[in-house]
Parts: sequence; C-alpha cells; structure tokens
Amino acid sequence: MKKRLVTLMMAAVTAAALLTGCGGGQESAATSEQPAKESAADDAAADEVEVNEPEEAPAAEGAEDAAEVSDKVVLKCVCDLTPHSEILNAAAEQLAQEGIELDIVSTTWDATWNDMLIDGDIDFAYFMHVPAMESIEEEMGVTLYSMGGVHVEPYACFSDKYASKDELPENAVIAIPNDSSNEYRALKVLEKEGFLKLNPDMTAIDASVDQIEEYTIPIEIVEMDQANIIPSAADFDAYFVNVNRALEANIDTTAYLMREGEDSEYANIITVTEANKDNEAIKKLVSALQSDETKKFIEENFNGAVIPAKQ
Repeated sequence: MKKRLVTLMMAAVTAAALLTGCGGGQESAATSEQPAKESAADDAAADEVEVNEPEEAPAAEGAEDAAEVSDKVVLKCVCDLTPHSEILNAAAEQLAQEGIELDIVSTTWDATWNDMLIDGDIDFAYFMHVPAMESIEEEMGVTLYSMGGVHVEPYACFSDKYASKDELPENAVIAIPNDSSNEYRALKVLEKEGFLKLNPDMTAIDASVDQIEEYTIPIEIVEMDQANIIPSAADFDAYFVNVNRALEANIDTTAYLMREGEDSEYANIITVTEANKDNEAIKKLVSALQSDETKKFIEENFNGAVIPAKQ
C-alpha cells in the first residue's frame, strides 16, 4: 500500500514539473514576441516619417522668379514702324539674354516724340540721324547724344510716272521734304545727279531752295511736309521720301530714279538725353543692334533699301 502511495506521489510531482515547464516556455515566447512587434512598429513608423517627409518648399522657387523679375530692365522707346521696329524686334532674343525687354510706345511719328524724349517719358528714340538730332538740339535748346548708328536708308527719289531719271521731262515738278535735314539730302542728290548747283556753305540746318545757285537742268521744286508727299505723289513727276516711308507705302524701293550712295553718313541712331548716356542697358542695346546677327537680318530682309551702318 505504501509502495503504491509513493508511486502516485512521484507521478503527481512529475506532472507538476511538466506543467511548470510548459508554462515557463509560453511566457518566454510571449516575452520574446513583444520586442519583435515593437521593433517592427518602430520600423514602420520610421518608414512613414521618411515617406511623408515634405518636398522642397515652393516658396524658394517663387523667390527665385521674383529675383529674375527684379533683374529685368524695361527700356521704353519710340521708333518708326519700318524698318526700325522690325530691327528692334529682330534683336529681342539677344536683348532677353541680357535681361532687357523693349516697350515700343509708338511707331507713328508725330511732333510729341521729341518732347517724350526730352521730358524722359521714354529712354531712347530710334528714328533720327545725327543732322536731325543737331537740328532738334538747336530748335529746342537741349543736348542730345548719339549712342551709335544702326542702319542707313539711302535717301531716294521715286516716280509713279517714269521708270528712270532720263525719262523726266523738262521742268519736271519734283517734291522734296521741307524739314532741313531731309531737304539737305534731297538737294545734295539733285546736285550729284547734275540738276543744280548749291551754295557750298549750305548745311543740314539751313538747307532750302534759297541755297540753289543755279539750275543746270530746268526743274521745279516743291517743298512740303514729308508726311504729305506720298499721299499726293500723283501731283508730281517725281518725289523724295525716306525709304522707310516708301516701305510702309509698299513702294518698290529698288525702282528709284536716283538716291544717295551706300556710303551715306545719315545713319539712323539710338538717341538719348543726358540721363541715359551712361545707361548700361542702352549700351547693351546698341551692341546687339550692331551685332553680326542683326546686320545679317538687315541685309536679308530689305533688299538693299536698308543697309547696316558703318561702324
């Protein structure tokens, strides 16, 4: 009996030991699982932080754009429509690379252009040559500056009735502009072509028919405002106008009766006042207009009616 009781007790102790061992194993496994879960959670959190990391702030890009805008220089000007505005537009890409933009305020000439330049409403004018500039200086009592010549429009005589100078009849009626600088150019062409002899002391400032000393070929000269010459061209046997006005009127500028040579000193210039004579943007503008690229544009687009100015 005692022997059996001992056996039962031994069995109970063994079972308890086994149960204790199993319980300890489960607790250990649970304990080891917890750090693993926490580690995985930490990794996931880290991944989430990395994924949601904000991109570069767009405000920085806006600041950069604002800086670019502030660096841009806008130059206001007046110029004749043809070829002046076309030449300026041809140089626009070069100017943009220098941070310069042009604002062409007007392409239709009127007497206010001189006032706009002198009063500082524009930064430069592109429609006159040096003699015209000097005439304005004397007339308005101001000082102007040429920043450089861009192109020459050889002054020419046209006709709606005759194909050559030799066809002009005796006492042909020829219209010339009455502004002194352009009248000077027309009279000098007529002298060169043998129609008359001028006072050798005549200048671009005092040019007029009163300076004619002798008519070697009988002609009648009519002085008038250049703006009215082309509209009334049918009233004359021939007429002198600036080539740009002829281009605007769709006149064949190769069909001239006579004109200045290509060595004409009447280059169209960039004109400024004292306020802009040292303006770096203006200097860059002139450099672009005198570049080989712009010269090529002039040579290829105006069929000889407009030529690059000599530098």
